[in-house]
Amino acid sequence: MPDISALKLDVVPEPTAALGILPTVAAEKYPDTPFLSDTPWRTYDGPVTNFAEFAQAVDDYADRLWAGGIRHGDVVAVVQRNHIEVEGVMCALGKIGALPALLSSAMETGELLECFARLDHPYLLVDSFGLSRLAEHRHALRLLTRGVLCLEETDEDWVVPLQERVAHTAAPRDEDEWFVITHSSGTTGAPKMAAHSTRSLFGMVAPMIMIFRDQYSPQDLNAKHLSFVHARTCAGTLASLETAMPALAIADPDPVNVKRLMLQHRPTSLETHPNVYIQWESLADDPDRPFQHVERFISTFDAMHPRTVRTLLNASEHPRAHYFQAYGQTESGPICLRIVAREESADYSPRNVGHSGGGMEIRIVDENGVEQPANTPGFIETRSPGRMRGYVGGSPMPPQDAWWPMGDIGRLLDDGSLELLDRIVEHVDGVDSLLEKEDHLLEALPELVELVLIKDEDDSSVFAVACPRPGTNPDPERFRAVAAEAGLPDLDVRFWEWEAMPVTGSYKVRRSVLRRKLAGRIQRTTTARKEA
Repeated sequence: MPDISALKLDVVPEPTAALGILPTVAAEKYPDTPFLSDTPWRTYDGPVTNFAEFAQAVDDYADRLWAGGIRHGDVVAVVQRNHIEVEGVMCALGKIGALPALLSSAMETGELLECFARLDHPYLLVDSFGLSRLAEHRHALRLLTRGVLCLEETDEDWVVPLQERVAHTAAPRDEDEWFVITHSSGTTGAPKMAAHSTRSLFGMVAPMIMIFRDQYSPQDLNAKHLSFVHARTCAGTLASLETAMPALAIADPDPVNVKRLMLQHRPTSLETHPNVYIQWESLADDPDRPFQHVERFISTFDAMHPRTVRTLLNASEHPRAHYFQAYGQTESGPICLRIVAREESADYSPRNVGHSGGGMEIRIVDENGVEQPANTPGFIETRSPGRMRGYVGGSPMPPQDAWWPMGDIGRLLDDGSLELLDRIVEHVDGVDSLLEKEDHLLEALPELVELVLIKDEDDSSVFAVACPRPGTNPDPERFRAVAAEAGLPDLDVRFWEWEAMPVTGSYKVRRSVLRRKLAGRIQRTTTARKEA
């Protein structure tokens, strides 16, 4: 297993080509490398099972976009179902030299309209699902966009279906120009739109590319269920094309479908969002052992709960099974990397997110920007080759060698690893780490699949939102007893079905939305109990 702390690069390797034409380059070198998906492509007529067919799909999209009037420099907002085909659309727009803004179709429609406004009159590109989300706002779209284009046939007379094809002219942007706009998760407020270049996306995955080239073989298969509009997926597509890593994209996360895929394809690497892994815990006890061939369970969006890590690793029969964790954000790319082997999982704490590597740097500062010594909590700042190139509508970016604020509280330990304590916006005075409290409660309450602690509207106290496993009956008194043991006496809890939780496209709980929905009810409940 690679030593993550040893991944120190003096110079981040150069991308082979601009991401818009990388599919063509990869298809010429490695045409038969598997590039699979669990569900068929709907916006492209041919099969896509390898790099050669993926490149053909990209060219077909480019011809259709060119016929629809898209040219170099045009900004195109993309709203489609969550499927790997959106990555093909991104590459096609990049090949023309247009600037795609990939927006999650899971966003609230009001947020999507706000994004269109901030993009300043973009084209809007949809599939049938994206169109169904936005059709009732056709009058607003007429004001906010240059036109609406659809990759599938439609009866809507105000939408242009992209069925004609005209040979496109390839004019990709330079590796340092804005190549794609993605957005932050929006867990604590309205999503921000961040732009990346080919080079910054490459910087995101340079350490992973090193590991691919050193540790993986053509017999490996990397299966992913991700938000396909996320910067992580854009960077992951780049890494797969750069290294000829066979890939399987999973659009349907239902455990029944995932079990089928695991048994059919036997991937050696599996990546998804932490809250999806929690839903897949049930497969660990399946007698068919669907995870038995997995060597690497990967997560880059958030820390995983220790229980989930142990469950997954114990479900694998691979002798080198491990959990690969990355800490970062859309704006910075990954900052810390950590590997947890099966024999280490009993003592695993998700608060320790590992070491920097691959040109990444970390420091901890106080409120005045003064660097803090080891073991002293403060604000996390970073420098990294995967840092974004700017916000849409934002101020000019600071120099690449300037320190970037992560918006989190943490401390560097004596061994140089980073301990993540809290999000700044969620921090409560007198509590060292709300995230640690969440870990404690979930560890002690296996009947829960998720739990989040939310600051009340007055920022002085917290309440809990807990999601019981299907078929279990939550016990409020047991919950309060465990909370008291964790140092949170009188913690109020609201039990909530996981399916009803407001989440982002990457399945993170939207805490700000939960706070608005529940704070008033919790306050009334607390007041009534105190008065009783």
